[in-house]
Amino acid sequence: MNDYRLFFQDWKCWDRFEERVDAINGVYAFRLKNKFGRLVGESDLLYFGKCQQNPHRNKRPGLWHRLNNYRQNNKGASNRLKDLEKEIGGKHEIEYSYVVCENPREIEKELLQSYLLQHYEYPPLNRNS
Repeated sequence: MNDYRLFFQDWKCWDRFEERVDAINGVYAFRLKNKFGRLVGESDLLYFGKCQQNPHRNKRPGLWHRLNNYRQNNKGASNRLKDLEKEIGGKHEIEYSYVVCENPREIEKELLQSYLLQHYEYPPLNRNS
C-alpha cells in the first residue's frame, strides 16, 4: 500500500498554476503549507483526487484539465477549496502535487486508506470526511 506521506514529492504553489501538464491519467493532492490537527495526529493534506479518463471519449481529457477545474466556479471539492482559500488568505497558502499513473482509481483508494489508517478519518475536503 502506498503511504500518502511519501507518495507526492514535487509540490507547487496553487497561486502559480502550470501552463500545461501533458498527461491523461493520474492522482493529485492539495495541502496547506502548515500542518493542522486531525482526530489522531496532524497533517497538512486537504484532498486526494484522481483523473481516469478515456481520451477518445472526453473532449478535454487529462490531468491538467482536471486540476484546472478546481480553479473554476464548480461544485463539490473545488467549491470547498475556494471557500478554504478565502478563510486562510488565498491560493498562496495551498500547494498541489500530482503523479502520472496508469491505475489512478487504485492509487487514490490506497492513499485514502493510508490516510484513514493514520488519522482515523479522511482528508477534510474529500467527500467521505
